[in-house]
Amino acid sequence: MMQSRHWAVLGTAAVIAVSGAGCGKQASDTKPAAAAKAGSSLSPTTPAAKGDTGALTWATYREVGTLDPIQAFDYPENTVITAMCDSLLQQQPDGSSKPGLATKVETPDPRTIVFTINTGAKFWDGQNVTPADVVYSLKRNTDPKLAGFYGAVFESVDSIEATAGNRVTIKLKQPDNWLLGELSQMPGIVLEKAYVESEGKAFGTPSGGTMCTGPFKLKSWRPGSDLTAVRNDAYWDTSLRPMAASMVFKGAPDESSLTSGLLTNEITGFYPQPLTTLGQLKSSTAVTVQTGPSFASDAFVITSLTGALKDVRVRQALSMAIDRKAYINALYGGYGVLPRTLANPGTWGYERDVFRKDWNSLPEPTQDVAKAKQLVQQAGATGKTIVIGTSSEINPLQIEAEAIRQAALSIGLKAKFKSASAANFINFFTDASARKGVDGLVSGSYTDYADPAALYKLFAVKGGILNYDDFEDLRISAALERARTVPDERTRAELTARAGDLIMQTLPWIPLADPDTIVIMDKRITGAPASFQYMGGPWAATIGASG
Repeated sequence: MMQSRHWAVLGTAAVIAVSGAGCGKQASDTKPAAAAKAGSSLSPTTPAAKGDTGALTWATYREVGTLDPIQAFDYPENTVITAMCDSLLQQQPDGSSKPGLATKVETPDPRTIVFTINTGAKFWDGQNVTPADVVYSLKRNTDPKLAGFYGAVFESVDSIEATAGNRVTIKLKQPDNWLLGELSQMPGIVLEKAYVESEGKAFGTPSGGTMCTGPFKLKSWRPGSDLTAVRNDAYWDTSLRPMAASMVFKGAPDESSLTSGLLTNEITGFYPQPLTTLGQLKSSTAVTVQTGPSFASDAFVITSLTGALKDVRVRQALSMAIDRKAYINALYGGYGVLPRTLANPGTWGYERDVFRKDWNSLPEPTQDVAKAKQLVQQAGATGKTIVIGTSSEINPLQIEAEAIRQAALSIGLKAKFKSASAANFINFFTDASARKGVDGLVSGSYTDYADPAALYKLFAVKGGILNYDDFEDLRISAALERARTVPDERTRAELTARAGDLIMQTLPWIPLADPDTIVIMDKRITGAPASFQYMGGPWAATIGASG
């Protein structure tokens, strides 16, 4: 299983207030929440760049904390690391993958994967990539002393070895359709073994840096200020010659100063999560605001099935009471779709027609307070209390929490908040004692590659890393396990879609929105992907001058 991320650590200072049905944006600032046939109209790319450009300043919602891919857990780290480092497989803007540092992938039998390594690719220091570097990088994920986030990705792996010539062979305990997807992301990034070992505990820190093969190479990292990566003119992938002279990454936790920086072009680009000034930015002549498919899903994460939410009818009622159109307009400026499944349509990375057919067969979530009240009464839950984990210091989270609270009150439940500081909100997800007495958390999550199962396996299967309440439905578990091992891709998609349908019935999480990817750029530049490739592929290489 891969590690998922959350809005948990967002530090934006939003300015919307939501009450009841939820509002707070002027009609001119929003577009209606998209519905029905999602995943068919959003472009994963922005217009191609016309040529080179100078130094760019790219914002992340906070400054980067590590350059060690096995410790990369959130938006800033992924965004910066993928600008500088390459994986075995290379994620594309449309969610597919193609050969990266592995020029060929062969599966001579269902339990064997053979990678042919591009030994002509060079690290920034001029050393060639070797199979030993690949084996070392993959095995770092499973080293308990390093305590990386992706060890469970390799639970089906029996061995990883350098084999004849320039090959690396993975032997599996059982077939695993999910592993290659993971190896197109943080778990598959290749580091120079000698460099990592020489830096020891300093590796990935400002003093130890990193050593990769990507289109930009680390120049400096000044904690509290910025991280600068300069163009790698010797980049091995000649089809992706980087066009920007450098990328300066700055943490921008304050929404007001971030918006000001974008409007004055002091900040030349940003991939926002919830951002309440999108209307203002979209109307500016200084920037472009473009949208595309996303791997992200916004949900109420159920953490306890011992209280009021134990009965599925109560979860269904709470879901039914939420005004999602107002919520999407308020928090995402309308850039999102009503969630017919918990996995965003942007995750349909294979057999798209199967997932689209399933999506279109499902009902669009609509608000029905009267029916929801009846379900609560039938469950004998009227007057029971739900406790919502949130942070009053992070306004997007408080917006979501208030939407859940108002929905609960409207159907005869009671609701209250358990609020943590912005710095400590992440503890809800990492510390069981912090979740004590909490029924659910306001959050968003995303997958690392384009497969709905990459999200489902985390929270809807017993033992899943985000399954905080020991939820189990044997029908879901069986469908996902078969999807993981079945050789036929279409059958795999059908099984995954079936699991998603059952998840929408049983609601171990309650979906709120499937937000789009948004990219904001200085009008003088273009070429950035308008998709989640910025979290998993060499996204920065395609940015250049717009004219």
